[in-house]
Amino acid sequence: MLLRCPLCHGALARRGGSLVCGQGHCYDFSRYGDVHLAPGKRESFYTKALFESRARVFERGIYDPVIAALDEVLGALLPKEKVPVLVDAGCGEGFYTRRTLVGRAMTRIGFDLSKEAVRLAARGGKDASFFVADLANIPLQDGCADVLLDVFTPANYGEFGRVLRPGGLLVKLAPRSGYLRELREAAGARLRRERYDGAPVEDYARQHMDVLASRTITYTRPVDAALAAHLARMTPMLAGIDPLTLDLSQVTQITIDETLLAGTVRG
Repeated sequence: MLLRCPLCHGALARRGGSLVCGQGHCYDFSRYGDVHLAPGKRESFYTKALFESRARVFERGIYDPVIAALDEVLGALLPKEKVPVLVDAGCGEGFYTRRTLVGRAMTRIGFDLSKEAVRLAARGGKDASFFVADLANIPLQDGCADVLLDVFTPANYGEFGRVLRPGGLLVKLAPRSGYLRELREAAGARLRRERYDGAPVEDYARQHMDVLASRTITYTRPVDAALAAHLARMTPMLAGIDPLTLDLSQVTQITIDETLLAGTVRG
């Protein structure tokens, strides 16, 4: 078993419909197949509607080029003969957990503090396992992961380094200044920050990683009114703004602008 108890850090084993450690701490599977492994932690402020909109956007293929870049980098860096353990830290509704290296045999595990997101992810099938968890206390044994995905999630490099095996890969995706530019222009002065600079996130990541591969992923895609509305609902960049009050009539395309870094975490 790869999982460990978030309270005592003992190994978790399945016992009937629960995960139980040697100290008797017990975590039940929900009827959806997920498990809550963040006792005492407040839920993420992200809503079910946000994650449902994310799912609709992903279904329309807006982020398919990002998946292609992930697959290219991991395909080059992961040993071909290995069946890897992939961990998605901040998995949301599970898109990246499931879509990365589709067709390759691997153990896929997603963690998120949002119960709503994890339950949406768990409903997608049994090809991956999903857990409510605190990324400052990832309920995994030391050195068990071959790949850890961090997609737009505040990084905890200490925990990431702990759960990755020696030589294991951290893949960090971070937004750049052009990310969702059209939505931010529609919001204008109502934004908390009218300009966005993703460089500090990348610089901080490079301070904690030995980078083996990097990519700049920048492109635009046409969007219709329904897709523009889902994009507005899904992004934390519009936090505090009711998307129903935005005039999205001029948003006919969307810009995706991201940095991908892959490497090992420095000890």
